[in-house]
Formats: sequence, structure tokens, C-alpha cells
Amino acid sequence: MDDGSRGLKNRPLWICPDCGARLASRNLWHSCGAFTFDDLFAGSTETVRDTARALISACEQFGDIQVLPQKTRLVLVARVRFSSIVPRKKSLIVGFALHRWIDHPRIERTEDFGPRWRYHYLRISDASGVDTQLLGWMRESYEVVGQREELPGQQPS
Repeated sequence: MDDGSRGLKNRPLWICPDCGARLASRNLWHSCGAFTFDDLFAGSTETVRDTARALISACEQFGDIQVLPQKTRLVLVARVRFSSIVPRKKSLIVGFALHRWIDHPRIERTEDFGPRWRYHYLRISDASGVDTQLLGWMRESYEVVGQREELPGQQPS
């Protein structure tokens, strides 16, 4: 059974006429609103704002991404949402989706969103947390989940 991800990479994206969010298909739920980075990070320290900018800049090196400010978080989108950045006063909670589980001390929490969506959360407080390990996980999330590509040898569920 095809889960719809095969061929998704070649389908045109739908752009929400109200907020400009790009979505894999028309009428997908999204947080449609006029939110800004500055409003979202108003209660955060300058270090946290700079760390978020550094993380976004590093992720932009992966390829075409859209950063969508929402009410409580930033969402990083390739073809689909693959990561989130939640500001706190003195830290960021970084979340990213993978098809696999990561068992590592940096991972503070995980969520299971079905057979192919394992969401991982970790916290960083400054730009030193934007390291090769985190960026490796984020790149994998961008390539495998954000682009909705199949893993080598994996059949759709």
C-alpha cells in the first residue's frame, strides 16, 4: 500500500493565499496567522535569539527551506514540516522528525506519531549547541522527512 509519499517530491506545492505557507497539498492544517520572529522571541534573551538565527542559517545550507513563525514556535518546512524551534527565555527547544529513534543523552523527550514519524526534542542555550551532531540530525530530518524521501531499501507502509 502506498502512503502517498512516493512521487510527493515531484508534486507542486500548494501555497496558502492567506499566510504564504507552502504545503504538500491543499487544505493541510497549518497555523495560519500573522506571526513574526520578533514577536515570538520577545521574551527571550539576545543569546537565545542569536542562537535561533544561527540554527536557521545552518539549516538553510541543506537546501530550500521556509521558516514559518507560528504562535508558539518556528516551523522549518522543506516539502513538509520537519523541525520546530520553540523559544524559551534562556534556551531553545529544538524538535525534529526522523523515521528512526535516536537514543542519546541530548534527547530530552520523544514522541511517536505513527510508524514513520519519530519526533525528538533537545534543548540548547547558546550557539555552541548548534554543533555537527545536531546539524547531522537536522540534515537527516530535512532529507528524509522534509523531502518525504524513502530510506534506502524501505518500502512505504
